[in-house]
Amino acid sequence: MTSLPTDITIDFADGVYKFALLLPQQIELEDKCGAPDQSGVRRRKGIIEIYADVIAGLLVVDGEVVANPMAGRASAFECREVVRLGLIGGNYGLVDGADIQVSPARALKLVESYVDTRPLVERWTLAAAILRAAVEGFDPPKKAPPAKAPAKRISQKASKLSG
Repeated sequence: MTSLPTDITIDFADGVYKFALLLPQQIELEDKCGAPDQSGVRRRKGIIEIYADVIAGLLVVDGEVVANPMAGRASAFECREVVRLGLIGGNYGLVDGADIQVSPARALKLVESYVDTRPLVERWTLAAAILRAAVEGFDPPKKAPPAKAPAKRISQKASKLSG
């Protein structure tokens, strides 16, 4: 069985960024998204539970993701943290043709500038894509092979010269 990559590269903010929720980021996400139980003890929220909450209410219709907030369960905080930690785990971006590393500070700045200021549905769908890659794997679409150039027609004059 071939395993799929668990990172995803997406046009985001000021460039193209790799998002990956590696084990350290998954553990941090589980801790941050946890809540106290009935006895007051803080309970971690598992990555699968977070994923289930984030994809709830998202449908694919004619190839487009459609958000149904009436069925959604994700919190704005969960979605924001998925994006931030995904940037940290991916640790790579391509901005204006230059390769960059994404430090935790840079990830926070990107989230503050390009996630916090945008409609919630944008971070919701982005978080769903990042989590899906982490949980299920992501099989990037195959690039079509380049089209072959049409054969050049050789003029009668050129064929007589070569023959």
